[in-house]
Amino acid sequence: MGRDRRDSESSEHNDERGGADAGPAATNFLDLEISKVLFGEAEGITRAAFKELLKDAAKERLRERFGERIRTIAHLAVDELMDDVLANLVIEAKIRERDEKRRDLEDRVRSILGGLNAAGDDTHEPG
Repeated sequence: MGRDRRDSESSEHNDERGGADAGPAATNFLDLEISKVLFGEAEGITRAAFKELLKDAAKERLRERFGERIRTIAHLAVDELMDDVLANLVIEAKIRERDEKRRDLEDRVRSILGGLNAAGDDTHEPG
């Protein structure tokens, strides 16, 4: 919220000077209302810090009320996720293995058919 106020004040300030690029050369770093800018930043940080404190307090209370249950549920969720990951890795390995066999099959078929000339006549002796 402090940032929004600062942005609108800054754009009003820029309008008064004729736009953001108006003014003498090499003065774009100047902010004649720096105290408002700094206070706006402080407000934003304060609100973020308050949210963090609320989150910390909520976590603390949840631990007080459900401590070991939360840990047990978290472990269960992690174990289930890891079982899924391991199952997926096994499936991926099987797919890679099958793809390699399929490529080998394609190479063998090409080798067999490679004995044909441009007219489609077999240049290999029957074997």
